[in-house]
Amino acid sequence: MKLFGRPSFFHGKSLIELAAQLKNPKGRVVSRISFERYPEKSYYILSHVELGCHKGSLTGFAWGTRVFRGFKYPTITRIDAGGKRDWRLIPKEDEEEFCKIDKVHEPKFKSDEVDTRLPPVLELVIKRNFKQRKVAFEGTPNLEGCFKWESNDLTKRGIYFDAHKSSDSQSV
Repeated sequence: MKLFGRPSFFHGKSLIELAAQLKNPKGRVVSRISFERYPEKSYYILSHVELGCHKGSLTGFAWGTRVFRGFKYPTITRIDAGGKRDWRLIPKEDEEEFCKIDKVHEPKFKSDEVDTRLPPVLELVIKRNFKQRKVAFEGTPNLEGCFKWESNDLTKRGIYFDAHKSSDSQSV
């Protein structure tokens, strides 16, 4: 027998299938097989699972605390990749050992050092607007200087970098 195409990335069960087999999935640790490519630990601690059965297909949503490459996110997020079939449930007796974080991935750049240039036409428009408003400005305008980021930025970028700013680096 000859197989055509590329090998599948997914070898396992979906997150909803795993949660449906558990009496109480709250507090259980799950990980994706695709997370094994990173040297740091990556997993989710489930906090809430909603299951829905529709004509033989198992559907639902899951929420949990995300730990990605050793960095623990401060908020509970919805797990969007729950339908992918590469999840594995960590046995209860191995959870404590699995959740020990030995190293944390440091980003290659810090958000304070981001210097994003604007498109040339937008630079000209901003310079013209500064000139019309008689605002003293020298140099080229960049994204960080012209737009104010909200302090309660709930995007992945905001949560990740704000947490790194506040704690500088988490204890290992």
